[in-house]
Amino acid sequence: MATGVTIDRPTIDRLAVRVCHAVRDVRGEHRAWIAVAQIADHLDSESPDAIDAAIAFAAAKGWLSLGGVPSHSVLLTPRAP
Repeated sequence: MATGVTIDRPTIDRLAVRVCHAVRDVRGEHRAWIAVAQIADHLDSESPDAIDAAIAFAAAKGWLSLGGVPSHSVLLTPRAP
């Protein structure tokens, strides 16, 4: 995850919701974990730093679980919007 990124809260809130929707869009019927790179490809108009910040925000809200160190995949939780 990127550090030192400054993004205003309303923007990061909205992007975090879009990230959760992107996870739903790109996962197959039997897939649970989605690569962060696939989310970035799906949201190609967003900067990588903004996507990393939105993923971190969504994880802090309990919407996503993170896999790997450093995080390379995400899992949508039942709390996700």
